[in-house]
Amino acid sequence: MYIHTFRPTGLRGLLQRVHFNPKLNKMIKLPGKRCWNGSYLQGVADDKICFLITDHWMRMEGGIELLPYLRKNYPEARIVCFAQDLIATIRDHYLCRPVDVDYLKKYADLVISYDKEDSLRYGISYHPTVFSPIHLEKEMLGNRYDLFFLGRDKGRLNHLVNICRAASERGLKCHFVMLEVPCNERIECEGMVYSDVPIPYMDNLRYCAESRCVVEMLQHNASSPTYRTWEAISLNKKLMTNSERIKDSEVYDERYISVFHDESDFDWDFVKRTDAFQGGNPYQELIRPEALVKFIERELNIKIDRA
Repeated sequence: MYIHTFRPTGLRGLLQRVHFNPKLNKMIKLPGKRCWNGSYLQGVADDKICFLITDHWMRMEGGIELLPYLRKNYPEARIVCFAQDLIATIRDHYLCRPVDVDYLKKYADLVISYDKEDSLRYGISYHPTVFSPIHLEKEMLGNRYDLFFLGRDKGRLNHLVNICRAASERGLKCHFVMLEVPCNERIECEGMVYSDVPIPYMDNLRYCAESRCVVEMLQHNASSPTYRTWEAISLNKKLMTNSERIKDSEVYDERYISVFHDESDFDWDFVKRTDAFQGGNPYQELIRPEALVKFIERELNIKIDRA
């Protein structure tokens, strides 16, 4: 069972917003937040159920204490915690510290990380992030652009401008969307687009779908594939990434993924190549939610009904 929100509706929802207000709780920690737990589970009477707890709920745990509530009130249930971000970045809103993995292990039957190194570091299971199929209009699925990037500067602007210029010299078209770059730091280049506001996620997917190849330049230490990887796989697009670690991933295939260190070793032949994309990407099934359900079934030796 997956519950997407902890907000009740109507007047009760308004009262809960006041109870959970971050500014108010900084001044005085309001007690009794776990009294709301029953409202999240209205109509859930069968305790032979599997609860999937994701990052959103882990960040609330210090206030709502949902895990001990589930263990007490659903003694026959199975509880699975699935971290789809680095553990160190999943901060408890009320304890103001990263989530306590030992606490999760105390109440959960299975704790999973999407990141291989985190799974080894904390002694928990590993499973890649799951990604549902993306359904877009057919007219969005062409190759309007050769290369697409979306992100903030974070020291990457000059590298991306160089890639953009090199692409233009080869007759290739870029669509690089840079977010929140100050006007005095912007570098004008054909294919570079600057935006002062975040781009809606559906627009991001549309740009991916309209591009031959997605460009990824990582700035963090994750050891496992990112959402850019899943988007490229789901939309049957090629991925250019600077993540050397992706070569150790179960989805790495040089037909679909090319690794570069900087713009000097960018594989332009890979960008132009189309022969590997006559059919769907063979790794799509590995990242579907059904793969996670089967993994949980194997790990816990249970059978989960598909509603």
